[in-house]
Formats: sequence, structure tokens, C-alpha cells
Amino acid sequence: MEQTTADCFLDNAYNAFTLQSSIDQNPIKKSIRDIPGVWRGREFAIAGELKTLDNIEHPILRAQFNEPRIHVALVCAAVSCPPLRREPYRGDRLDAQLDDQTRKFLASSHGLRISRAEGQVYLSSIFKWFGKDWIETYGVEGKFTGGKSERAVLNFISQYLDEVDRDYLVKYLRSDWSLNKQ
Repeated sequence: MEQTTADCFLDNAYNAFTLQSSIDQNPIKKSIRDIPGVWRGREFAIAGELKTLDNIEHPILRAQFNEPRIHVALVCAAVSCPPLRREPYRGDRLDAQLDDQTRKFLASSHGLRISRAEGQVYLSSIFKWFGKDWIETYGVEGKFTGGKSERAVLNFISQYLDEVDRDYLVKYLRSDWSLNKQ
């Protein structure tokens, strides 16, 4: 199911409510996790109903749409989370906005870091926590190793990388065309 303008409203509302939860604290907390009930207890009036951040994110945005990029659109107000966009999400521009937001997050040290010296690829924990959300669309077999979620996330991420980084993640064996005498 595609996201619509109404769904952009929920994306924007989620982000506004997250920020509101943070600035309502006196004194301001050091972490959003220090705000009691921030995700499941605090309710906000939206479209005539009371919703928590969890009500908006999980049973609506995550469950009703096959769009894992939502995880780079929703802001958790933490340093290691995706940054807040300087513009609201709009239905007529959503795909481009989500692509842009994904690129920005992966380009940050909090989204993706490739250390060739260590032979490691480091990803935001968001991809671990919500990895299953990428399986339906990006769960192609055989391209990467690891569990289904890991492979799907790497398939997704690889489309946003430059050729050098993509080649680092995906290595193909050189074919040996010698006659097989076994």
C-alpha cells in the first residue's frame, strides 16, 4: 500500500509530537528515554483521537504500509537517530523526500560506517530493531550472507551507495573457466 498525503500527516505529527515531548520537560532531559511514558503513555490528540507515538508508528505506519524508509523519516530526538527534515513530508514529494532522507542518514556516521581497515560495516541499530520491515521488498536471496533481515537491509542499503562502497559490500568470485576434471 502506498503512502498518501494523510499518511504524511501522520509522519509529520509523529515528529512534532516527539519534539513536543522533549521540549515539554522542565528541565530538558538528557535523553528522550528519560521521559516517562514518552512512547506508550503520553497521548496526543490527532484527527479526533488520542494516540501515543507507538500507536502512530507500529499499528498504523509500520503495519499498514510496506515502506521501510519510514524509519529514516520518524525522528526519535536522539543524536544517533535520523535528523529532522527542514520541511514537512508531502504526499506529492514523499518518495523523493524518503530517498533524500535515506541518503543523508546513511552518509552520516550514525547511519552507516564502512571501515575497510577493520573489514567491518557498521549500521545504525534502527536496521537491527526493525530489520524485518525490509524483508518483503528487499529480501532477495543469495546476494549477502546473514539472516533474512540482515540480507534485506544490505540489499536496501546497497542501492544508496556509490560504486566503490557497493563493490566493498558485494564481492563476486572470479570465474575459473578451466575444464572441470573432477
